[in-house]
Amino acid sequence: MYKCFIFDIDGVLCDSEDISISIGVEFFKSIGVQVSKEDFLRHLGMGEIEFFTGVATDYNLHSYSYQRASDYFKRRYISIIKDQDISLGNARDFIKNAKSIGIKVAIASSAPRWKCEANLDAIGIKRDDVDLILSGEDVKRNKPFGDIYSLAMISLGIDKKEAIIFEDSEGGIKAAKEAGGFTLGLATTLSSEKLFSLGCDGAVSSLSAIPLFTSQEDANEFFTELFSPYKGRVRYGANLITPRVRRNLDERLYNQAIKEAWLAYNKAYAPYSKFKVGAAIVSASSGRIYSGCNVENSSYGATICAERNALTTAITNEGVVGVEAIFIVSDDDPPAPPCAICRQVLSEFSNPDTKVVLISKKRREEYRFSEILPHPFLFPTSR
Repeated sequence: MYKCFIFDIDGVLCDSEDISISIGVEFFKSIGVQVSKEDFLRHLGMGEIEFFTGVATDYNLHSYSYQRASDYFKRRYISIIKDQDISLGNARDFIKNAKSIGIKVAIASSAPRWKCEANLDAIGIKRDDVDLILSGEDVKRNKPFGDIYSLAMISLGIDKKEAIIFEDSEGGIKAAKEAGGFTLGLATTLSSEKLFSLGCDGAVSSLSAIPLFTSQEDANEFFTELFSPYKGRVRYGANLITPRVRRNLDERLYNQAIKEAWLAYNKAYAPYSKFKVGAAIVSASSGRIYSGCNVENSSYGATICAERNALTTAITNEGVVGVEAIFIVSDDDPPAPPCAICRQVLSEFSNPDTKVVLISKKRREEYRFSEILPHPFLFPTSR
């Protein structure tokens, strides 16, 4: 039985990693060195020293001062998060729910204690909402070593097979696997495919993809399903889908999807509105493309939109489907987004990171699904 949830903070509870990276880029620019966001990615999740010193080492900066970087980072970070909502998913409610059903909750972050406390304050998690808070200052060896997670389990008297560790970064996942707990990857930083390749026992898009539980038994049933018979699957709306292995040819696949969306556009039946729309969906599990167009009716309520037409075609061919990406083409400027009904229908089969691309003959706009429908309705009993 799972008796303890252990959470990393950055990228799991807080949408703070882009902020951290932008400050890192700022700092190096202030000392005359131009670095990129990508330079920081492999140093994430392993503490502030590795975050800055790792990049400095990559650039052979012999005169670099970590203390100067740390002071700069702290000042800028506290200033920025005061004006932003950095909570990821339903982090606060999820933690309070876990405590309410008797599951122990620990925070174990590689970040310095000041940053842990600033993040928890920013997302409204109080000290008595959790059983334990550990920072990078509480262990000699930070992530990717498993010391901090082992210390959390020892401190709470929890066996490693009773703990679920929530992580998002490569270094953090390596630490979790070394400590021996079940590792749940959150695809907020890395793709689900990458999370599984690193050894995660399960993956979700964010904490929002996990329901609130009524009891420990309810929680155990959910995670047993996620870790065992559905290992390797990712939640798309109401369904767990095994994602395909992504390849370098994906851009070619997406270009083909756009081409098929335009072909569907040309077949649209729109004698009343004269407004044609084509759509093409890329299946998350197979990589197959399914297209559709809008089909109007003199009884306007009977009209079906291109997006739902493509989706029903996908379901007809595959059964339960996950939407990896949807391409919607129209002759509108700016390009037309899906209507409210289509957004709700698509939410049943999409996750927050599903790619939504709107295309006209003049413009192209790209969104994550969570940006066009941040709070979808899904039945609590969804699969």
